[in-house]
Amino acid sequence: MTWNWDPRSWRKSAKVALGIVTIWPIVYMGLFMVFMFSMFLFLPFAEKGSNRNCGNVDLLQLDRKIKNGEIKQLTVRRREIVALDRVGNCDFTITVENESTRQEILTEARQIVDGRQRVEKIEENAPEAEELPAFVPVGFVGLMAIHMLSVLLMVGLMPLYIILAVKNESLDQTMRIVWVVLFATMGMLVNPVYWYLYVWRKPPAPSIAGNAPQTSSNDIPTVS
Repeated sequence: MTWNWDPRSWRKSAKVALGIVTIWPIVYMGLFMVFMFSMFLFLPFAEKGSNRNCGNVDLLQLDRKIKNGEIKQLTVRRREIVALDRVGNCDFTITVENESTRQEILTEARQIVDGRQRVEKIEENAPEAEELPAFVPVGFVGLMAIHMLSVLLMVGLMPLYIILAVKNESLDQTMRIVWVVLFATMGMLVNPVYWYLYVWRKPPAPSIAGNAPQTSSNDIPTVS
């Protein structure tokens, strides 16, 4: 069984399928560029409202900072305490599993010194830090799969169109070389052009004027 490389004999469904496969890399690259541009554009705004991480501290260091009035907010969760630094406006995160230890820190933070509480704002039983939904890793894997398939598709289309151009009997040798060079250099952009010209579009009908018999001057009647 030999493969038919003449698109004129292909079914319309086959031509449409090849057209969809041909245009998809351009559509995908456009969507990918828009996505990446959006990420770089909006990521700074998303991070603007969040506090920076000041580094790691232990319980003794946290206790000293509370006594020195360096902490302006405590967020107490089930397994950790987040302390907001008064000067640097950044966070210290301390893992605290023991309930009694958390209560000691809260007691120290609530002590009144010079008429005010050592830590101005204390949020107890705060919800755990937001975790990524389960569908996010699945979506990332799906995106990578689509990306790899699109790359393989772009690589596979180049030899396909080169063979179509080489076996196209309506092209002379020079045009075949030109199309091969274009496929090798700008394949993703040139493939849809070739598909439209030589796969989808019907070939032009042969000229009737070239087959019409020529009339000699002797056959023209003269008027006397």
